[in-house]
Parts: sequence; structure tokens; C-alpha cells
Amino acid sequence: MTTLPISQVVVMEDRAQIERVGAITVAGRTRLELGPIALVAVDRSLEVNVTGATLLDARLVRRRRERPDGGLFADASALRRECQTAERDFVALVDRMAQCHTLVEALAHARGEVLRSISQAAGAGRPEAETWTQQLDQLAQQQRTADERMHAAGREHTAGERRIADARAALSQAEPAEPELECVLVVTLEGEGSAEVRARYQVPCAAWRPAYRARLDEGEVALEADAVVWQRTGEDWTDVSLMLSTARPTLGTTPPTLFEDRLSTRPKQEAEKKQLEVAVREVVIETTGEGGGSDELPGVDDGGEARLLQASARVSIPSDGAAHRLRLFEFRAPASTSCVCAPELAPEACVVARFENRADRPLLAGPVDLARGSGSVGRGSIGFTAPGERIAVSFGSEDGVAVLRDVKIERETSRLTGRLTQRTTVTLHVSNASPIARTLQVEERVVVSEVKEVEVEVVTKSCTPVAREVDADGIARIELALPANGTATATFVWELSASGKVHGL
Repeated sequence: MTTLPISQVVVMEDRAQIERVGAITVAGRTRLELGPIALVAVDRSLEVNVTGATLLDARLVRRRRERPDGGLFADASALRRECQTAERDFVALVDRMAQCHTLVEALAHARGEVLRSISQAAGAGRPEAETWTQQLDQLAQQQRTADERMHAAGREHTAGERRIADARAALSQAEPAEPELECVLVVTLEGEGSAEVRARYQVPCAAWRPAYRARLDEGEVALEADAVVWQRTGEDWTDVSLMLSTARPTLGTTPPTLFEDRLSTRPKQEAEKKQLEVAVREVVIETTGEGGGSDELPGVDDGGEARLLQASARVSIPSDGAAHRLRLFEFRAPASTSCVCAPELAPEACVVARFENRADRPLLAGPVDLARGSGSVGRGSIGFTAPGERIAVSFGSEDGVAVLRDVKIERETSRLTGRLTQRTTVTLHVSNASPIARTLQVEERVVVSEVKEVEVEVVTKSCTPVAREVDADGIARIELALPANGTATATFVWELSASGKVHGL
């Protein structure tokens, strides 16, 4: 079997493409076995290119491995070899203990024979006290030596059992059972001299996801972009060029089936002209960049375009199923910080840093480990962010700042026209327990109407202070100046007005 080393690996969302390259010598028509290759290799993905010879046939062949003398395969790990050594040593200890036991029994039998001969000689009137004493002393000395060897063999036997149990436990936790099958690439070539074989195939049981580290320090954010790679394909990737792709080759390429969608019109009924059914619903705002991204990320969010990222250096990733973190790129960017609180969600205020993506590539959606001058402050998430786009990241809570929110809702319906007016008054009580004066940005939300029969308006004259802005998504931003060790109060009022024919509010 000729070894065909792995030169490049492209890890995709749920699988990997392996590329093996090697030089071989061809003499006429030659049939070669190249490998070994992962058992989970996908046959239909196999692609073989040969330079310097003619390729006649190429296929993946799976077969049972031949176990060599000694019981271990040639690629057995050091831990497996250690386990086998412990088992062999234990067999020798068992034999030694059996020998000691046999010797002890033989000495006990010899002592019995000596005592029997002494009794017979004494009864016959042939006393030999000196000889008997010498024989008994010699047997006693031999028995003491045999007993000591027996006890030592017993201690070694116990230690050997413990060593085998520890080795087997470590082996079961660190490595799977040795596969009895193997997969090889069988190629048939025709030519003379040296030829280069390049084989590509896909394997499952491999994945990657983006991950980040961000540190906020003195108005600057240092962002490190990493890739976390998992693989348990059955073959180690040793000193390979690693590329990371957001392509999804498992998605089907068949166009969707078209169905008829019939549309029809009809005049409104009199009851429909007199009333309008509406409903209040909550919608998640999904954008890119600052404050963007969805809560759920089933795969790699690449913005709808396949991306290909290159690892900064050659890497080695064993087939152990563990997470391996690799550096992709990093940058530093000036950041503007603000103290922000959304009291409808939580009473705590957070430090939010806004900075620009200064990398030459987009930031894919993924988790980010956050740190400030005091150390780690937790974990957040980053949405898809294009190069040059601004991004907002929360760096933990601001100690000492808390907001108490009180809501009062008043509803009034006109008896003459049936018009509904709903007035919502939000009172915010803010406390700053730190010795530093701060500016707090409070975010409140108002209903956004999609029909002209329902109107929503912020009552500016009743707001103290007036909201700095109310964006198209209904988010109102109120800025409060908090004195050191002091408190502040804010009032935010908005009204919803609906005509008499509106129902559902």
C-alpha cells in the first residue's frame, strides 16, 4: 500500500473535502492501492486527477484489515501499546504466582514426608536427632523464602490488575475501538516514470463555526476572529492547509415544484365596510451590523453568499471530536461607548461599544467572548457585519445604575364616534450609586401602525425629557444626565388613536 498524504482540507458547514497529493512510479499498466482513507468517505464525491500517466480506473474499496503478529495494527497508538504491554506483563505475573504457589505446596509436602520418616525411624529405634534437626531447619528456611516470594507475587499481581484496569479505562475514554475494516483508493494507471496523483473526496463528521474574542480598553476594541473546528472522520489531519467554507453541498439543487395560486376579487360586504379587523403582534427586527442578527443560528450565517476563509498557518487536527480553535484574523478599531438600558426587558444598564468592522472581510454571525479592563464580562453574539459597517456589542452591566419602570395605561372611547384613544404613560426612576456622573440612554418602544385608521403619536409636551429620536421601528431613545450618587426621573408618553370601525385592539 502506498501512502498518499493529505495536503489540503476544506471544512464546510457539515462535512469536509479532503485533498491528497503524492508522487508514484508507474511502469506500464500499474494497479496501486493508495491510503488508508477514512471509512466514511463518500464514493460519489471521489475525483482523481493524474499528471504524467493515463488514469484508467479509480475507485474506493473497503475490506477487512489483516491483523499482524502481536495482535496490534501497525498504526496502533502509544496508549493501546501500553495497554497490551500491561496485559502481557500481567500474564507473566500470573505465571510467577502459580510457580510460587506450586513451590509452597511442594515444600509443605516435603515437610510432611520428613515428619513421616522421623516417626518411622523413631519407632524402629534409630534416632538421628542431629540429621532431623538439620532437615527441618532447612525446610523451614525454604518455606519462609517461598512464603515471602508468594506474598511479593501477590502484591505484584494486585498492582498488575490495577495497572490493567487503569490502562483499559484510559483507552476506553481516549480512543474508540480499533476498526476492523479499512478503505483504500485503488487506481489503475498506464505510463512510464513518475506521476503525480491528486485525489479529492468528501467526508461527513466534520464541521466548523466562527467564534470571536473582543476586549474593550480605553476607547478601543480589539477583536480576534477564530474558527472552531470539530472532526471525527477517522483520519487525522496532520500539517495540512486548512480552508473554511460556508458552502452547503448537501442542499438539494432540484428547483421547487410550482403550484397554481389562484387570485380572485369580490366587492366588500356591508359589514366589512363598517369595521376593520386589526391585531397587535411583536416582530423581531433582523438587520445586519449594529444591533442586527437573529436569535437562532442553525448554520453559518454568511449573508447569502458562499465565503471561503483561509487559516493563517498550516494546522494539525486529530480525529478526536474535540473543539480546536484556530486564528483567522484580528483588528483594532476606535469605539464609542454609551450606557444603555432597556427597562422593559431588564432593570440593569449595560455598556455598549459601537465600532467599525475594519477587516477586509465580513464578520460572520457567531458567539463572542467579552472582556474589559476588569477581566471577562461574559459572552454575547455578533450578527453578520460587512466590511466598514458599524457594529454594537454589549460589554456587560454597569454597576450601580438601575432603572425602575412604572406603566400607566388610560383608555377612552368616544360615545359619539366610537373613536378609541389609549394613552400610555411610562415613568422611569433611575438611580446612580457610583461616584461618577453618567449619561444614560434609555430605550422605550411604541406601537408602529401599518394602517391609516390607527395613528400612533408621541406626546412631546408631556415627555420629560423629550426623546432624542424615535426610529421607524418604534424605538424611542431618551438621554438622562445622572449625577454622582444621585437619582433622576423621566416621563415618556405616547397615544394610540383608532377610528370607530377598528376592532381587535
